[in-house]
Amino acid sequence: MKDPENHEIPVISSLIRFTRSVRDLWHGWTRLRRSMRGRLRQVLGHKLTVMIVPHNAIRRVNLQFTFSFAFFLTLFSIGLFSWASLTVMSNMDYWGMRTDHEIMKLKVEYFANEIRKSREIIDRVREADTQLREMLGMKNRQAIIEGPSSLNGEGGPEPFDQSILQKALEDKLWDISEGEILSVSRIIQKESRDRMKSYKELSEFIAYQRGLSRSTPIGWPALGRATSHFGRRISPFFGRPQFHTGIDIAERAGTPVRATADGTVALARWEGGYGRLVIVDHGYGYSTFYAHNSKILVKSGDKVRRGQIISSMGSTGSTTGSHVHYEIWQNGRAINPWAFMAARTVEEISSRRIRQGRGG
Repeated sequence: MKDPENHEIPVISSLIRFTRSVRDLWHGWTRLRRSMRGRLRQVLGHKLTVMIVPHNAIRRVNLQFTFSFAFFLTLFSIGLFSWASLTVMSNMDYWGMRTDHEIMKLKVEYFANEIRKSREIIDRVREADTQLREMLGMKNRQAIIEGPSSLNGEGGPEPFDQSILQKALEDKLWDISEGEILSVSRIIQKESRDRMKSYKELSEFIAYQRGLSRSTPIGWPALGRATSHFGRRISPFFGRPQFHTGIDIAERAGTPVRATADGTVALARWEGGYGRLVIVDHGYGYSTFYAHNSKILVKSGDKVRRGQIISSMGSTGSTTGSHVHYEIWQNGRAINPWAFMAARTVEEISSRRIRQGRGG
């Protein structure tokens, strides 16, 4: 059996050795720490000299400071630079967002202006459409030609139509590209311009037809009876065949003679065998002659309307009695007035002239 005391001796020896090792390790660490601290103090304690030598100065400037000051100054500069960089980046983001906002605002204003232009065109087209509907609603072509000179059409888009484009911007502003907006605007404006062009052409045609209607001689120039017609006849003065270029309407002297269409008085004076003669230029190739008047009530250059009294019937010039010699000229040649005198509307004239073989 082993002695217990002999068994405890190795354990104690091991503890003693461990304790000594720990103590030696601690002393070594302490010496290393002191050494590193000394070296650090030595390094940080080193002095740096910055020499400034001006080109034109006699005296140089020396700046001397320790390494530790330079180290902390460097750290401070890095920190300051980092802070400044972050600040600048933040400001750049802010100004970038503000610029984007301004650009978007300008785009929206531009789009709104384009839409406003489109709406104005649409308004005009709708008004034109209303006028066309009113004209097309008339019973016949004559009603269109002789209708009121101005049609009081009511136009303008409905509230729903007015809000379509605006709603598109409000609901999908960020999804709609500039190209899409401009494309829609161009389509609307092109269609509207085409419609306006078509309406303008139709309006010009109707205006022409109305002018032609007002300038086409219709009806009798005076009350009375037709005593001599258009064409060849035996001359009451010479007793031989002669071409009569008008129609004679007999009635007592002083009977009012009226213009048979709107126009301008081209001549109002004594004219040989015609006696006192009034010639009215109606435009569109038409002119009318009123001869043998006892009195002329208009002068050259006067504007006259259909039905306006221009003279008094008489027997001046080469005549056998009181009457008005009435002629109609078209494009420089005398034509038979009878189809014009018998017609009540412009539409009737063509059919009557066809039936009479266009009257010479």
